[in-house]
Amino acid sequence: MKAAQSAARAINPERFPLYLYKSILRLHYGLPSQARLMGDTYVKDEFRRHINAKPEFVKPFITEWTNYCVMLSKQLSSAGIRKGNIGKDLNSDKMEQLSNEHIQQLVELRVEADRHMGRDDFFQNLQTVTEGREKPI
Repeated sequence: MKAAQSAARAINPERFPLYLYKSILRLHYGLPSQARLMGDTYVKDEFRRHINAKPEFVKPFITEWTNYCVMLSKQLSSAGIRKGNIGKDLNSDKMEQLSNEHIQQLVELRVEADRHMGRDDFFQNLQTVTEGREKPI
């Protein structure tokens, strides 16, 4: 009976965000230490901010984080580690869909990533992020 209750809880869609959150944090163990620290902080902050989000924002939020979880899982598999690539560049279509608030958040994340990785090329990265964007930041 206890196993059936555990299975029912695991399948419960209301608990899926918690399961996703924990899965992402577990995957972050495979990242370099600075990337793990930054990633954990970002994930915790994002999930906290969306605890009481409106239903129309929850589905895209869960979808994007699920995509991230799957992508990171593939990249941290033995085949992915051999390639040495972790992460994914945003394509121009995705960039155009982002609001100014999300672009600002992306820039802040990039600054933080560069700071953690000991890089000083923020302004080059900012130009890359905003290049060709029709909407001003």
